[in-house]
Amino acid sequence: MIAGVLVFLGTAAPALADDPPTPPRAVAAPRGIPATPSGGSYEQLISFAKDTARDLGAMQQQARDVAAERNDAFAQISTLSALTGKPSAVRDRLEREALRLSATTKIPSATTVSPATREAADEMRSLRVELKEQYVELQAEAVALAPYAVIAPPNGAWMTPAEGELTQGFGRTTYRGEPSGVYGGVYYSHFHEGIDIGAEMYSPVVAAAPGRVVWVGHLPDGAMVVLIAHIGGLVSLYAHLDDGIAPPRVAAGDEVQQGQIIAAIGMTGMTTGPHLHFAVWRDGELIDPESLLAH
Repeated sequence: MIAGVLVFLGTAAPALADDPPTPPRAVAAPRGIPATPSGGSYEQLISFAKDTARDLGAMQQQARDVAAERNDAFAQISTLSALTGKPSAVRDRLEREALRLSATTKIPSATTVSPATREAADEMRSLRVELKEQYVELQAEAVALAPYAVIAPPNGAWMTPAEGELTQGFGRTTYRGEPSGVYGGVYYSHFHEGIDIGAEMYSPVVAAAPGRVVWVGHLPDGAMVVLIAHIGGLVSLYAHLDDGIAPPRVAAGDEVQQGQIIAAIGMTGMTTGPHLHFAVWRDGELIDPESLLAH
């Protein structure tokens, strides 16, 4: 009986104040996000960062989908409000009467309206309630997912995270202080997972690309690090940061932009001098950071 009105709901209409949606409520972060590790295990920490980077893209798409559904529900609520305020837009007399009655809390008696009109009004009243409940639920999800919607993807080359001299490159090394490792299926007795940039103490360290900070703290060896997840399954690690005079300026959950100062050069952990250790993973695999940096 309300098919004609439902056709109207598929079209855009301005929002009116006579039938406003229920105000949104704040909710906790979306479910399914793993608990942040303590940092007691380097392997666990890196695994967590990799998983976070992998999920960022999916969370961003989910945020956009939920926002679109919420906007659609609001548009339908607004259309009902507009039709209620201007019933002449509905040609069918029964539908016009049902629309009017559905906007009131008083249910008419069977003696004042026909059974068909009463049934149509009940259906329309249920539709109003359902749309409002849907909007409230979607708005709550949109609020929780909003931080993921605004994360920018890396655009072009990454910035060098610190100004200084490249003191050690990525890959195989003769320096015995580096642990063994397997890269590209090949075992190396000593392997350097990133690049080292020597610089003066307390020199600024910046985010090499936009992303979301997933962890800030000390590794088991005492090194202060910042881990950032990026759209595209990328993770960047900034290590040996100062933790005293110039501790990190960011915390887990912060959105950062390319070039934003996140910390300062330090000597925390196992290091022979002030420098930044910078490492990058793509889809869970180590890559040479220099392959991303502008030269």
